[in-house]
Amino acid sequence: MFEVSFNTETLRIGLTLLITVSAIYSFVSERISPDVTALLAILALLITGILTPIEAFSGFSHPATVTVASVLVLSAAIERTGALSYVARHLLTPFVNSELLFTAIIMGVIGVISAFVNNTAAVAIFIPVVLEVCSRHNLSPGKILMPMSHAATFGGMCTLIGTSTNLVTHEFALKQGLEGFSMFELGKIGIPMFLLGSAYILLIGRRFLPDTRQSKKPETREIRYLAELIVQEDSAWIEKGLYIDNFNLDYDLELVGIVRKGQVLSLKQKHLILLAGDSLLVRGQWKKILKLATNQKLLLHRPETAKRKKSETKKSYLKTDGSIPKKELQKNKSEVSSKEKAESDIFKLAEVVVLTPSGLIGRTLKEIGFAERFDTVVLALRRRGFVSERPSTTPLKAGDMLIVEGREYALDALGQSPGFLVLSDIEMPEEKSGKMLITLLTLATVIIIVSFGLMPIVTAAIGGCAVLILSGCLKPREVYEAIDLSLVFLLAGSLALGVALEKTGITGLIAQSLMGITGVTGPVVVMIGFFFIAVLLSELMSNSGTVALLGPVAISSATQMGINPMTLLAAVTFGSSAAFAMPIGYQTSLMIYGPGGYNVRDFIKMGVPLDILLALIALLLIPYFWSLGG
Repeated sequence: MFEVSFNTETLRIGLTLLITVSAIYSFVSERISPDVTALLAILALLITGILTPIEAFSGFSHPATVTVASVLVLSAAIERTGALSYVARHLLTPFVNSELLFTAIIMGVIGVISAFVNNTAAVAIFIPVVLEVCSRHNLSPGKILMPMSHAATFGGMCTLIGTSTNLVTHEFALKQGLEGFSMFELGKIGIPMFLLGSAYILLIGRRFLPDTRQSKKPETREIRYLAELIVQEDSAWIEKGLYIDNFNLDYDLELVGIVRKGQVLSLKQKHLILLAGDSLLVRGQWKKILKLATNQKLLLHRPETAKRKKSETKKSYLKTDGSIPKKELQKNKSEVSSKEKAESDIFKLAEVVVLTPSGLIGRTLKEIGFAERFDTVVLALRRRGFVSERPSTTPLKAGDMLIVEGREYALDALGQSPGFLVLSDIEMPEEKSGKMLITLLTLATVIIIVSFGLMPIVTAAIGGCAVLILSGCLKPREVYEAIDLSLVFLLAGSLALGVALEKTGITGLIAQSLMGITGVTGPVVVMIGFFFIAVLLSELMSNSGTVALLGPVAISSATQMGINPMTLLAAVTFGSSAAFAMPIGYQTSLMIYGPGGYNVRDFIKMGVPLDILLALIALLLIPYFWSLGG
């Protein structure tokens, strides 16, 4: 009875249009997140009976969705093995004397990187670099961050894997029996747009951007710890030395002090040859401290009084001060199974808050013998305000946060003490020396395979992900973290809407209407129409979603008009990417919105002329490379 009520063709078309328009409105208004909107659209199509479950969820297994997820994994490997950080922090410093030159260099670098790596990851890596350079050399973040973000988008237009927009269009074309795009085919239009768009930004567009030179670096909620690192004998700093002036820029950490045999060394010198045993006091994010220690062969300082026992129970017998009586540990030594003994030998990290009942307020870790008392060692200290002494010699305050290392039973005991609150466990990063080369070779191999048509991009990308996992460049957990599920759901929902539009015949009706228009104006006007519709939609919603919605309509329209479908698909593809007048459509624009001190008017003043310029370039070149006649 329920199915019959929705069985008429007119009603199904009306419901599909209503769901589609509602989804577009939700994408634009952003009252709920785009991925939730996509899921609600799938649900509505299911409830109304417009799509079957197989049709509604086909987007999750669509090659475009799988390919986008795989490319995100490849991009994550490039980021996590340090390739992007190396480029960002070591190749840009010679060009910071001129704001214009620095902007041009960073646009070129990030544009090239974004042609092969997810532009969101690239922009995320470069934002703190730009902010730090601007702070050190009195440059304006507002003059640099938006050009950098736009250059990342330009780069994505130049290759098939540069952006998910290109991949979605390509898979739509293949699904319809078309040839799709080759790896560098889009560069015929993308490179001229990149060059001329960058020239406009550097020569004209930057004049419309705010000068935020005097503004303070945006407040963040990063928790910055103070830690002491000991230089080991195999550290590269012993031979090559440490460039003190570039420490913050190179490692995104603050160098507080250097101690050698009890003597504090001057930080005013630019270059310093370190000796084994030198201590560095650094402040910053804990993960970055760990990364520095791993990469530069540094040892986190551990108090000498911490004598690690080789076999102790995980049970906790707390005294009133929270410490563990040794007699209880020895008493239960024989009760521990071999498995428990193996587990007890594994040291873990935890983040701990010092509370007033601990009885430690106003006393130092060294003074109270924290390591012996709790069978754990403190590796780092964090508190509001400035701390310049060693964590072990800093008087504690209520609310101080500590990074504590110990066996599982000791951390459990510490958590049960009324004087401490264990917030979370922290994983130690594994060293990935040599993995950068493997990652770069894997990405290059994927590009070559796709470029020569040896296998489909979805197959090559998945194969590349498998190589990265098997070679240890990425753990399975890191692979899952790299996949942006919100993008996956957005693509799947948009693809489901496209299936519904095609199934109910709406794409055919639109194509017939356009045929009437083209009879008077010609197919060129239809191509222009698709381009500008794509631009307008992408200003207000995801560009990938725009392609997913317009792709079926473009193919159906071209088929009924007897023109080359790839021409209209190219217009939709470039129109979806050439939308810079609003910060909504691109995640990278939202990322730089706050740090750059922008408002919507800044995007409009910069973006509207840029949109017009890119439209002229695209509409002149698209018919030349993809003939309307087929």
